[in-house]
Amino acid sequence: MKNILAYCRPGFEKDCAAELAQMSSEKGFYGYAKVVPDSGFVVYHFDHSEPAETLIEQWTFNRLIFARQIIAVNEVIHFESGSRVESLLSAARQLPLAEEVWIETADTNDAKALSGLIKKLDKPLKQGWKKSGVLRNKAIGVRHHVFLLDGESAYLGVSYAACRSEFPMGIRRLRFPAAGPSRSTLKLEEAFLQFVPEKKLAKDLTEGMTAVDLGAAPGGWTYQFVKRGIHVFAVDNGPMQKALMSSGLVQHEKADGFKYEPPYTVDWLVCDMVERPIKVAELMADWFAKRWTRRAIFNLKLPMKKRYQEVMLCIELIEERLHKAGVGFQYQIKHLYHDREEVTLCIIAS
Repeated sequence: MKNILAYCRPGFEKDCAAELAQMSSEKGFYGYAKVVPDSGFVVYHFDHSEPAETLIEQWTFNRLIFARQIIAVNEVIHFESGSRVESLLSAARQLPLAEEVWIETADTNDAKALSGLIKKLDKPLKQGWKKSGVLRNKAIGVRHHVFLLDGESAYLGVSYAACRSEFPMGIRRLRFPAAGPSRSTLKLEEAFLQFVPEKKLAKDLTEGMTAVDLGAAPGGWTYQFVKRGIHVFAVDNGPMQKALMSSGLVQHEKADGFKYEPPYTVDWLVCDMVERPIKVAELMADWFAKRWTRRAIFNLKLPMKKRYQEVMLCIELIEERLHKAGVGFQYQIKHLYHDREEVTLCIIAS
C-alpha cells in the first residue's frame, strides 16, 4: 500500500501532516498530504510505490504526536450501487490477511451522522470477511480498517500491532468519576493509561509514593494520585477541593508553581498550568536536571499556528538540558483524546 491515513482531532490536520512529512523524510520517503480542514483525518501520499507498511512497522505509536490511529491505505473505494460490502470485500482480497476488521469514521459532527450506517454494515461486513477467508486467526497483529467517508465511499486499510491504537477511532473513552474535582482529571487518567504499561502500573503508581502537582487547584490531577494512596504536594494559590484535603494525603502549598522547590526527590511531577509551552518545557527540564523528580507528566498549551514546530522546539530544549546535566531519560508524547489545544508528555529518568 502506498499511502498513510492518520486519524486526528478536528482542526489539527496540518500539524498531523507536518509530523508525517518529517517522520517519513527521516526514513527516506517523501510525498505530500491531502489536508481538508476540520475533517479529522489526513492522507499522506508517497512518491514511492509501497512505503506505507514499511514506515508504520518502523514507527512507535506513542512517538506519533497528533495521530490517534494510523493505517496503510490505497485510494478511496467508491461503492457500486447497492453493494457496499461487496465493493469493500473485493478490495480486501488484495490486502494481507487479518485477524479482525473494524469499521470506523472521523470524530466530527458530520461523520457522526454515519453511526446508523456503521451499525447496519458491521454484522454483514464481518460475516463477509469470515466467509471469504480474509480473516485468519494466524494473522496475529494485523487488522483491517474500513474508514467511512460517507455513504458512498471509504478507505480500506491495514494496521499493525507495533504502531496503532487499540481503541475504535483511536479514542480511549473514560467515565468522569463522581468524586472528581474537575473534568481535567480525565487528562491525567488517560495519560497514565497511555504512557504507563499495564504490567508496570502497580509498580509505578503505588501506595506510599510522593507526587507534586503544579497548578493543582481545584485538584483534578491530584485526585488521580489520592485515589491510589499517593501523597501529593498540591502547589497552587487557589483553593483545593475539600474532599481531597480531608483525605490526609494532600499537603496544600500556596506558592507559585514556577518557584516551588520540593523538600526531597519525588516519584512523580505533574503540571497542567496555562503558560507558554517553552516556559513549561524549561521548568520541567530544570526539575529533572536538579533531580527533583523521577517521572513527570505535563501538558504543553499550544499556539494556534505551527503547533508541531512548537512542540519540537520544546522537545529539543528538554533534550539539550538533560543531556548537558547528564540525566538519562525516555519520553513519550501524545495529543490525547481528553486534551484540547495541548499535548501531553511523559518523561521518565533512567
